Amino acid sequence: GEVCNMINKKYNEFLPSMQSAEDLVSQVDGLSTNIDLLKAGIENEVQRDLNVAVAEFTELKQQLERDTLVLSILKKLQEFDTAIKEYNTALLEKKYVAAAQQLEKARSSLKMLESRKGFELKILKALGTELTVQTQNMLYHLGEEWQKLVAWKLPPSKESSSLESVMHSELHLRTVPSKEEEVAGPPVASVLQAFAVLGELHTKLKIFGQLLLKYILKPLISYPSLQPFTEEQSDAVILRFKSEEPNLDHSSPMEVFYKIKLIFEILHKYLLNVPLEQPVEDKKDRRGTLAELLGDMIWEELSDCLIQNCLVNSIPTNSSKLEQYIEVIKSTEEFEKALKNMQFLKGDTTDLLKYARNVNSHFANKKCQDVIVAARNLMTSEIHNTVKVTADA
Repeated sequence: GEVCNMINKKYNEFLPSMQSAEDLVSQVDGLSTNIDLLKAGIENEVQRDLNVAVAEFTELKQQLERDTLVLSILKKLQEFDTAIKEYNTALLEKKYVAAAQQLEKARSSLKMLESRKGFELKILKALGTELTVQTQNMLYHLGEEWQKLVAWKLPPSKESSSLESVMHSELHLRTVPSKEEEVAGPPVASVLQAFAVLGELHTKLKIFGQLLLKYILKPLISYPSLQPFTEEQSDAVILRFKSEEPNLDHSSPMEVFYKIKLIFEILHKYLLNVPLEQPVEDKKDRRGTLAELLGDMIWEELSDCLIQNCLVNSIPTNSSKLEQYIEVIKSTEEFEKALKNMQFLKGDTTDLLKYARNVNSHFANKKCQDVIVAARNLMTSEIHNTVKVTADA
């Protein structure tokens, strides 16, 4: 029995701990069941709510994006409308630069509207038409103003190259009483700057440049007897021509340079000394003047004409006259310098000067030509002077 007791005693001691272990297991089991239930609950309930919330969030976000787009479109439409209204006001007050700038504002609002893909508005076509109409309207007004400021009186005949017809050409440049100018600024500047804002300045100046070459500059080079003179009136300066007996067949380069410089000085004073608000295209934000723009357009043709019809004739034919030619080179230099000061020419343009300085090779060419001409004359005259010898003489 002793052993039995001992076992019982041990067993009894062991039982309570056995009991508490069982309790623990059952507690763990209960807990784990709870966790499973909770997990299931979370998976069913909360996840569902979360999915709903995410869906709602996405929808709200899309709604917000749509609203923002609509708002920005309405803003652009409003900007377009305001710009057109302000343009109309500015145009009535003859504030041409401001009017042109408002038109450009309207144009950029419309561009933005047109770039919104998937949002094609029927109204855009109407706005585009409105903008085109207003731009044409503005260009028409500017054109009228420009014709008042710069008026050509040209010979009726199609033939513009005869001396007679050139005598009838006039260029009227409007000058403004200083009172008016204090109020509104020089009208030439505002009209031309407005053309620049609308991107039409090039076209206008090109036409002006062609007329200038055809009716004023080239005739002055071709006809030695032509003299330009100006007549000042209360609100205009008129550039016209008179003809004087020429003392030579060809004007000297000095005379021609003088006359052409005179023309450029008048243009510079009354018309072209206007800074352009817009930086001239392709020049890194450097403000150009109109003179420079016009110079770019006509200088090549003008310098060609000066070389062909003026410098060529002044190249000496015998070496003793080479000395005098130095004066031609000097006056060519001075002529280019004067044009650079008025900004018609850029610092690096020296077509004329290069030609004038290259006198030795021109001299040689001319000498050869003269020799050839003389030889040809000799040959032809010899033939005429022969006497026919017949057999019975």
